[in-house]
Amino acid sequence: MMGDTSLERSLRELDALLASVGETFWAQWAARAADRIAAGGDPGDVRGVFGGMGSVNDLVIHPANGHSVTDDQIAAVNRRLDELRERIYAESQAV
Repeated sequence: MMGDTSLERSLRELDALLASVGETFWAQWAARAADRIAAGGDPGDVRGVFGGMGSVNDLVIHPANGHSVTDDQIAAVNRRLDELRERIYAESQAV
């Protein structure tokens, strides 16, 4: 399964979104996961970060968490984050 997949594209979108607000830990994870998927890696590895304490599901983009967003951007950027998380989880199961 080499080449560009929807899961890989979604992970790269997540990387770009998170990098744009200064969330380096999860942005770097998304970039590495996208690279692994592009190289034919197991999509099941992606699902592992979606459960438990400290998972990507716990991430909230907010200035209080050190992110570079204004008060009027908080709701929209977190909606986009939620959409990407849901899509990535679904795509990681569908492959």
